[in-house]
Order: sequence, then structure tokens, then C-alpha cells
Amino acid sequence: MSQVPSPFKFLDSYQKSDVKIFFGRTKETTELYNALSGVKHLMVYGPSGSGKTSLVECGLRNRFSNADWYALTIRKGNNINTSVYNSINEALKNKIPMNASLGLPSDPSIGFGEAVEKLFKERFQPIYLLFDQFEELLISGDQDEQKTFFESINKLIYDTVPCRIMLIMREEFIGHLSEFESLCPSILQNRYRVEKMGRKNVQEVIFQILEAPTYKQFYRVEDSNKLAEKILSRLPDKKMQIELAHVQVFLSELWDRAQSINKDNELPVLSTELIQKGDNLEKILESFLKKQIDTLEGDYGKGVPLELLATMISEKFTKLQLSETTIRLELEHKKVQSKSPISKLLKELVQRRILRTLKADDESQFEISHDSLALVVGQNLTEEMKMREKAADIYKVYDERKGLFTQDDIDYLRPYEKSLNFPPELQKRIQESNLAIQEQRQKEIEQKISDSNKKKKLRFLGAAIVVLIGFIAAITYLAMDAKKQEKLAKDETVRANIAEGEIKELLHLVMKGRGEQYENIPDSVLTKILFKQRTYPIDSLIIPKGSISPSNKGGENRNYTMWIDVPSFRKNEIEKVQYKFCRGFVDRLRTSIDPTSSFSIGYLGYGYCPQGYDIDIILKTGDTIHLNLSYEDFVKQTP
Repeated sequence: MSQVPSPFKFLDSYQKSDVKIFFGRTKETTELYNALSGVKHLMVYGPSGSGKTSLVECGLRNRFSNADWYALTIRKGNNINTSVYNSINEALKNKIPMNASLGLPSDPSIGFGEAVEKLFKERFQPIYLLFDQFEELLISGDQDEQKTFFESINKLIYDTVPCRIMLIMREEFIGHLSEFESLCPSILQNRYRVEKMGRKNVQEVIFQILEAPTYKQFYRVEDSNKLAEKILSRLPDKKMQIELAHVQVFLSELWDRAQSINKDNELPVLSTELIQKGDNLEKILESFLKKQIDTLEGDYGKGVPLELLATMISEKFTKLQLSETTIRLELEHKKVQSKSPISKLLKELVQRRILRTLKADDESQFEISHDSLALVVGQNLTEEMKMREKAADIYKVYDERKGLFTQDDIDYLRPYEKSLNFPPELQKRIQESNLAIQEQRQKEIEQKISDSNKKKKLRFLGAAIVVLIGFIAAITYLAMDAKKQEKLAKDETVRANIAEGEIKELLHLVMKGRGEQYENIPDSVLTKILFKQRTYPIDSLIIPKGSISPSNKGGENRNYTMWIDVPSFRKNEIEKVQYKFCRGFVDRLRTSIDPTSSFSIGYLGYGYCPQGYDIDIILKTGDTIHLNLSYEDFVKQTP
């Protein structure tokens, strides 16, 4: 690293104070300003690296006068609802009394609208709530947190208090909002898309950055036009758009090179000679990350810096906000040992501008400095890390299931323990399940012995019936033959009738013990099947099924058929079944009232759901069973 930090923005977003070095977004700033006019809420979306945050925080903030708005930028933090109240309370002179344990107002009647109105009465400025990185709520928020937020936002939209809401998010997560339209019907109505810059515009922006008066105190440029053109030549020809973050990182790399050959007391000179043959503008982030990790591994151990960064990204390779304590516990759980304290490594990553610190819920937290860098971290995970991530995802699925595990479940989980230890709660349930399985096997052995004894009793009863029939026949014969002893014959006939009733009762007992419908099924097998289906938790009996119609295989559009298998006499325990699909499906949420009925759903294109297909079985008790049919299992079931 150079002794003097690079003056360029690197991976940091532009803020209001950066207006003199914020170039190329005049048109988009005006469009965004106009899009926000006359609406209560607006969604600002676009691909990662398109500059959404910079457009809002620098472009839009400088377009408004202080009298026109009072804007609060809000991130999810530990809980987006508490973050809203904390942000408003920080701006208030007369604070809202808060419940410290819940992070919510002590007075439950105070909602978003009441809190915003209190702020408006203090400042007499329209309030703007800017929810940056809004996809964090959709990725890592729990159901209660999401439900409370969308209900509160819906009320705020229809409130008369002067307040506007802006949701800033990556476009690939917009589809997730459809499941919350019932809570906030207008959530998708007003939108503005931020595009990445084209090559010509980027070249002009590079030139303006190099020529900016603000930067003249830090360096000299031999020829800004030629240097901008040469920098852009390091972008592959097929790439018509580029993330400005890549340009900023590359400019910082050129700064470091100029610094390394700079003479004392002279300004570094930026020139085309600094650009090397192997430079690739599209791969600059990956090159930067690998270089920093290689440097840090000497002090902290092989793979440790990457392991730390891997804890700070989601399963979709977006950045997460984590405290130092959480990061340290995650590394301990993964058995990652650092040669130096983790706190020191975090500081170094901040100094190298890979991480940044922020305050959330009165606690310092860390996050990767840009989603583009988080994506590069995810793309460079080792096979061991990927296996651990897969294990963590599987543990999460099984941890959400209710009831005990089957032997098949335990056999499936066991290999992943080599990559990642079972969480304590999951380990406890596995042990309980093993005990239950052993007890069940013992009961089955005892049942077999009992079945064997029953068979012996039935054979004895059969022999008794034969003897009794012979006895009745003899009595009947004697009664008919002894006409002279009429009274005796009548008495014997009565006894015969009683005996005949006893025979029927014995025959009924035999049929009840055996049953005609079970004549060809061994008692032990039948007992085992019926016992399991009658007594096991219903979630262990449900098997998700799916297939692709053979006639549509290989075609552009596919028909997917899905259903669940469950014993017919247990179906009455199920209220409904919800099938959830990823983007590309015509209907992403399907509900079935009859659990075992199947349905077909159209899929557009050749894609698939890499995370599998989520299935929620809602029981009449109110409980929900969460299952996932992996894509691999789906393909295995396809005829």
C-alpha cells in the first residue's frame, strides 16, 4: 500500500459533499427528481454497480434545498423497524421514549406515522425516508420483521404527514416484493431504473475526474484524453457498460504505481506508461482482492482473510453488516484460527478500503465496502468454503423442521459434519432422534414377538373350534336319536344353541384378529407400516414430488408438475400447501387445498431454481412445515 492514500473514491459511494467530483449523472439526477415529484413513495432500482446510492446521496441531495426536504438514510441493521425509530430519534431534540430491550417506542400506539409527524413538527421540513440497500430486508429479514415493516409503510403512505419514502435496491430482488403486495398494495407502482454508464459516457467521466480542480493538489496528468482512452481500452470490447467502481479502483491502482516511482517532494504523474499489458478493467476488483489477501496472509495465516470476508456475504453474495463479536464467533464455529487478533485484521481491512465501519443500533458494525466486491469474494470461495456454506444451508433447512428426524435424515446430514460442526440445537435433536429410533426398533422387536404369540393363540382357538363343532354335532345326533327322552333332547338343544353362539363369537374373534384384507400381508410388516403412519409426526411422512412433462423436455418453455405424497388418512391434518418458485416462473406462488393433488406451472426459458423449490405445508393446527425440493432431487424424479 502507498504511504499516501489514493484521493479517488475507490469503492465508496459519493456523498453530498462530493458534488465537485461527481460527474456524468446530470440527466439521471433530473429524471429522479421529477420521478419523485407528486408521489408518496418511489422505488429506485438497477443492477449492482450502477451507482444508485451515489445518485441519491450526491445527485439528489444536492438538487433539493434544505427547506425542501429533511432526508434520513436508513439501513436494515439488526432490524429495519428499530432502525427507523433509531434514525428518527437521533434527529429529534425531544426523544421518543424507547423500550431498550425491544428497540421500539415504549408507547405501542406510536408507529412510523406518529414518529415522522413528531420530527416534522420540530423541523418544519418535509421528511424523506431513504431505505438504502433495501434488498437486505428481503434476503435476511425474518417474517415478523418483514410483515411489520410493510404494514407500517402502507399506513405511512396513506398518512397525511408530509413524508416521502424511497426504496433503493438491486433489480434482481424486485420479484421478492410480490409476496408483500397484500400488505402494501402500491409497493411496485412507482419506479425509476438506474442504468450503468455506456463506454462513451465513462470515458468522459474519467477525463473529468482527471481534470477536476479538487484533485490537482494530489497529482499531475500528462494527457487526460489519452489516459482516459487508454484506461477504457482495458475493458473487453464486448462490454458496452461498466461499473464506475471498477474505474475508481483502477485509478487508485495507477496512483499506487505512480507513487512507487515518485521522487521526493514531487507530485505523482499519471500517464499512459503506468498502464500494463495484462491490465483488465473488468477483472480489476478480483486482481485487487487477491493482491490484498496474499499480502495479509503472511500475518494472519493461509486463507484467514478470505475466510473472514466469506462470513460477511449472504448466500446470494450480497454484503452483510456484522459486529466484531459475530465475526469472531463465526470463525470459531468454522474452526478458522488466525495467527493475530481478528480485531487487528478488521482494522487492516478497513485501512485497505476492503471493509468499512458503520454504526447500527448503537453498535459498531463492519461490512464489505461494495456489493461488487462482495460478489468477487463469493466467486473466489474455495471448495472447502463452498462445502461449509452448503452444510450451513442444509442445517438451516433441517433446523426449521419440526419433530424428530428419521434414520434417512440422519444418514443424509452426517457427511456434512466433516465440513461444519452441527449447531448445538441440531446436534441435540439428532441425539433425541437416535434415541427415538432405537426405542422404535425395540418396540418393533417386541411387536414381532407379540405377533408370534398371537398366531399361536389363533391356532389354538382354531383347534378348539373344531373340537367344539364335533361336540355339538354329537349332541345334536344324540338328541335326534333319543326321541323317548324328549325333555332331555330339548335341554341339549338349548345348550347346542348356546354353543353355536359361542362358535360365532370365536369366529368373529378370529376375523377381527386377522382380517380378510390382511391375509396376504405379514403381521409384522403391516403393524410397522400402520404404526408409523398413525403415530409418526406428519412432517416425517411428507415427500415432495415433481417432474417435467416429457413432451416439453428440451423445449424453450417447460411445464413443471409438483405435489406431495402423504398417507390418505393423515390428509385431514393439512389446511393447504404453498409452492414457491424463483424468477422465470409464470406464477411464483401456487396454493393447493388438496395436498396430494398435482398441478402444472409454466417456466419461461432454460433456467432453473438453483436453491430448489420451497414448499410450505400449513397444518390445521396453525403450524407450518417448511420443505425444500432441491433441483437435483427434482431432476431425479423426472420420468
